[in-house]
Amino acid sequence: MNVLNKLAEFVGKNLTYIVVAVVVAAFFQPQAFTWAASKTVLLLSVIMFGMGMTLRASDFALVFQRPKDVFFGCVGQFTIMPALAYVLTVAFELPPELAIGMILLGTTPGGTASNVMTYLAKGDVTLSVCLTTATTLLAPVLTPFLTWVLAGQWVEVSFLAMLKSVAQVILVPIVLGIFVHKLVGDNFVVKFSKVLVLVSAFSVLSIMGAMVALNGAKIIELGWVMVMAVVLQNLGGYALGWLLAKQAGMGDAQRTTVMLEVGMQNSALACSLGTLHFTAMAAIPGAIAGVVHQTTGSLLASVFAARASKKEQAAHRLPNRNLLTE
Repeated sequence: MNVLNKLAEFVGKNLTYIVVAVVVAAFFQPQAFTWAASKTVLLLSVIMFGMGMTLRASDFALVFQRPKDVFFGCVGQFTIMPALAYVLTVAFELPPELAIGMILLGTTPGGTASNVMTYLAKGDVTLSVCLTTATTLLAPVLTPFLTWVLAGQWVEVSFLAMLKSVAQVILVPIVLGIFVHKLVGDNFVVKFSKVLVLVSAFSVLSIMGAMVALNGAKIIELGWVMVMAVVLQNLGGYALGWLLAKQAGMGDAQRTTVMLEVGMQNSALACSLGTLHFTAMAAIPGAIAGVVHQTTGSLLASVFAARASKKEQAAHRLPNRNLLTE
């Protein structure tokens, strides 16, 4: 277990670099990752099961204790990102296969990586976990509905088919994970939490690797256009998420949390849905987002952590100054 704990800690601290390394490896050695292409639904279900295993009743209590924070966080997730995806798709005149991938990226819920980034940024981790859980549980209805509304002009979207598949890969595994957690108890989950982290990380990396392996040449061909669209959506999500939280009267830690939750999507889900319901090209935006979100999230976490530390130091020095002037 010590080896697994150290490995999980290493993966957590260096996830951004590992994602980049996997993407590069998948591009130059695609045969090592193509096996995961046909297993994306299973791998995503494993990720959601692991998420369910980590949930407690207290994670849902926050919805009733701080409904305003949770409400605005969820609203931001399912309005800002889908709207940005649509605007950028039109602005860049993306072809239908990429348009649907971009819309899917915008309509998916927050990713669990945002919880790690919130912790590193000294944000409100409890709120972050609650928002990720809430948006994920809302996704079986909202993701198919928003995709159907926004992407219908480019491709035919079957709302019911997407509803069924999203429920199967999100809702069922999460509920099963919660049930197993209740069955085995908190001590068991804590003991094997690092194993859950490693299994989830392996699943996410395998999905991203498979998408790059299948679409590497196309990603290079599209070049800066697709990367720029994903980056602008990501940065726009951060900025508008922070402004929304500010307008809602949230504190600094909560603003940081909502910013990261809104800006960072479940790119693995976007990849899986793109491949499952449309074409391999529809997974390209999600594959690019996997790298972009990890990179920008890490950088923002560093900036906001330094900012929070300065404020804490200033708050500690303030009483001493008052004493000196008395």
